[in-house]
Amino acid sequence: MKIYLYDDTFEGLLTSIYDAFYSNGSPPTSIYGKSQTNTPLLLGNIVEISTDINKFKKVKNAIINKINFLSLKKIYFAFLSNYEDKGIIIFNYLKIAFKLGPDVHDFLNIDVIRLVDNITKKVLNECHRFEGFIRFNQIEEKLLYSSIEPDNDILELIGDHFKNRFPREYFIIHDISRQKALIYNTNFYEIIDMDIETYEKLKFHNDEYTDLWKTYFKSTTIQERKNLKLQCRMMPKRYWKHILETKI
Repeated sequence: MKIYLYDDTFEGLLTSIYDAFYSNGSPPTSIYGKSQTNTPLLLGNIVEISTDINKFKKVKNAIINKINFLSLKKIYFAFLSNYEDKGIIIFNYLKIAFKLGPDVHDFLNIDVIRLVDNITKKVLNECHRFEGFIRFNQIEEKLLYSSIEPDNDILELIGDHFKNRFPREYFIIHDISRQKALIYNTNFYEIIDMDIETYEKLKFHNDEYTDLWKTYFKSTTIQERKNLKLQCRMMPKRYWKHILETKI
């Protein structure tokens, strides 16, 4: 069993796929990022892949030119997903997609094509949910802060939404499970590392902004129509600790 191990970047993944296509020996049975520590790495022959920007560009351009840009987007969404086997899924998808070309999206009867399509939908659906429920605390009248724990790595996918929503605010959206954050400074946003100690300092901060939102939500809630089962179905309970409405 041959296992390719890359550096957790999209560039590293596409470098791995380039090597998988052009390897003289047998292709990999698995492709993992180094952070995927729960994988059975000791059971196989580990091949560490060094990220090569030229190889990355060749694969990227080949996907755009021989398939289409939509396929590139789909495999990027799959890369951002929480699927443990996403590396080999993407590799198997591309093996078929390069043969089918731009019509690949019509072949949902093929398991791996349908799987990548479904993963894309799940990632985008989670983005849509978080765009709707993220609530901010205001820190010392200087910036807005929110903590989240999404299933998928969606920070960069929700950046434009909140930039357009709060164009004149400084804000931080902190993915505490991945220990990184999207920060915006009224001009542009970037994603940086943010450790758990910083989260512990910020999560207990309270202010008038938080109290105002709680008061608004309470005043618009009709107790007789309160439906906790519906709330749980629309927004899983694991998200509730980051939502101000549930702390009333």
